[in-house]
Amino acid sequence: MILTEICDRRVVARFLDNKLDLDQKLEFLKHLEDCKQCWGEVYKARKNEHPHYYKKTSRRLKVTEKELAKLNSVRVEENEKESSYQIA
Repeated sequence: MILTEICDRRVVARFLDNKLDLDQKLEFLKHLEDCKQCWGEVYKARKNEHPHYYKKTSRRLKVTEKELAKLNSVRVEENEKESSYQIA
């Protein structure tokens, strides 16, 4: 099952449907390392199957002043607890 420069879409489809035997699967995975076309097809298919894994999320976090004050007070309390257990 060595794929040539013109890749066989049926093999990609069988891989995506988990219908390749172990040797074929390993050979196809090795092929994916070098073939951007097949890798792209597998990536797009998996992305379409599980779009929630590929959503871009914002790194910004909206925190209200009240929540921020609460978080800061928890940190202060934790620091106070840690320092009260220290023995000089």
